[in-house]
Amino acid sequence: MTGPAVENKSLNPKTKIILICLLVLISVCLLVSIFFVYSTLSYDRVYKGVFINDTDVSRMTFDDVCNLLKSKYSEKAKDLKVVLNHEGMAAEVDLSEIDLEYKIEEAAQKAFDVGRKGNIFERLSEIFNTSREGVRLSLEYSYNLGKVNEIIDDFYSKTLISVKEANLSIQDNKVTLTTGHPGKSIDKEKALEIIDNSIKTCEGGTFDVPVITTMPKAIGVDDIYNQIVVQPVDAKAVVENNKVRVVPHELGREISKSELADIIKENENTTDKEILLPVKFIQPKVTTDEVNAKLFRDVLASSSTSFSTSGQNNYNRGINIGVAASKINGKILAPGEVFSFNDVVGPRTVANGFKIAKEYVNGKIVDGVGGGVCQVSSTLYSAVLFADLETVERQNHMFTVSYIPLGRDAAVAYNELDFKFKNNTNWPIKIVSSVKNNTVSFTIYGTKEEPGKTVELKHVQVGSQPSPVKYIDDPNLEEGKTVVVQSGYTGYTIDTYKIVKINGNVVSNNKIHRSIYRPYETIIKRGTKKVEKVVQTNSPAPETVLSPTSDPTPDPAASNEVVDETLVE
Repeated sequence: MTGPAVENKSLNPKTKIILICLLVLISVCLLVSIFFVYSTLSYDRVYKGVFINDTDVSRMTFDDVCNLLKSKYSEKAKDLKVVLNHEGMAAEVDLSEIDLEYKIEEAAQKAFDVGRKGNIFERLSEIFNTSREGVRLSLEYSYNLGKVNEIIDDFYSKTLISVKEANLSIQDNKVTLTTGHPGKSIDKEKALEIIDNSIKTCEGGTFDVPVITTMPKAIGVDDIYNQIVVQPVDAKAVVENNKVRVVPHELGREISKSELADIIKENENTTDKEILLPVKFIQPKVTTDEVNAKLFRDVLASSSTSFSTSGQNNYNRGINIGVAASKINGKILAPGEVFSFNDVVGPRTVANGFKIAKEYVNGKIVDGVGGGVCQVSSTLYSAVLFADLETVERQNHMFTVSYIPLGRDAAVAYNELDFKFKNNTNWPIKIVSSVKNNTVSFTIYGTKEEPGKTVELKHVQVGSQPSPVKYIDDPNLEEGKTVVVQSGYTGYTIDTYKIVKINGNVVSNNKIHRSIYRPYETIIKRGTKKVEKVVQTNSPAPETVLSPTSDPTPDPAASNEVVDETLVE
């Protein structure tokens, strides 16, 4: 049995030739492509289409690029100047003096790196696109910005015309409105852009700097009106650190608001124009001259008391009176200010100049530093009463005193008793003291607002208590004889009235206080020693011997009579 016959076919010779040619052609193309790719990727120059700024650096070596840029920028910049101009004024920027440096090698390296990063396909794509479309690289540079800004700032200052706002001037009896003008200044940012662009292109020259104009604010009618219109202010006296300062008066001002608006409207486009405004000036009620003329013009009141300097105690007491009075001398009180005797005179100590003298302490007469100071406070209180000033704090003595009428004394003791009064007038007052010829005096100066005003004081005794007598038996003293060891004082109750009159008419009659003075004990020694009786035709009366106390104060001759004293202002 025989199988099917196998047909053996062979390629046509012509077909073979064609196939061989195709294979050869493909091989050649492949080889050419490989060569092209190799030669392109291994190219040792800058690829086509690369620019640095506007400079074509295609097909140049790294060194060629550096040399070209140096000649075109670095070398050229050494002789390059940029001149800024503004209305005939100029500022020169020498590029060789601002520490300018072009980054040439960095730029050359960036140009050389184009087409040399990434895989084969990325590189070939970038090389192809660069050759068709081109790549522009920037030449980086640096310079001393501080030096450049210093030049710009100096030029700015020299060319600056500051904006001037409208100004209102008020002097004496004249009010002037001066219109403003625009301000002009170079644009510093634009000036820096000009310099920076010149460095970038390495092109010098003279350039006009743009100007910024600043307009003044529109003049506001309400604002100007409110500055002009004021009420007059009276002059016044102000007390500072025990000195008087006169605050001058201020004139009031008025103007028609509608008239002012018309004036501003008419001059809104003018510059630096002075306009005298129709302002009416108003005088105050109290002028500076009037205050100066009235200040401490009048004696409001004065008071004096006498003292003795015989004996050591009275001598020391006189010194204390002088020291205390001197501390008060010249004291000035503002209206409404309160005077404190203890604050002004201060502690009664030896260090402050005070001596030891007799004084009342806890119901007894004892030695103490500052004895006699109460006469100063009492004398001042008397002047205060006659000046019709307001008493804030006052206390009478425990026992009677002889240097001033009862009901008019003012006891003081540092940290315990104070004498205070207020300046209830509308003007400053000054207290002037003097100690002369065993007399202490106070005069209060101020300003009389009611010239016809008078003050009267009445001291009415409403009660009395005799001095209690204490006897001490003395076995060494002969029977029938007595010795006064301590002289006592009668106690009194005194009401003090103040009568105020205007032109002789009583406007007030008030009891201002009641003063209660305690009786002071009399101590008498009486003899109990027995003696032989001698018969005599005429027997004398028992003998009483007075033994003086350390510093007795005489009992004032107080009675039920009214004591009237008047001060006319």
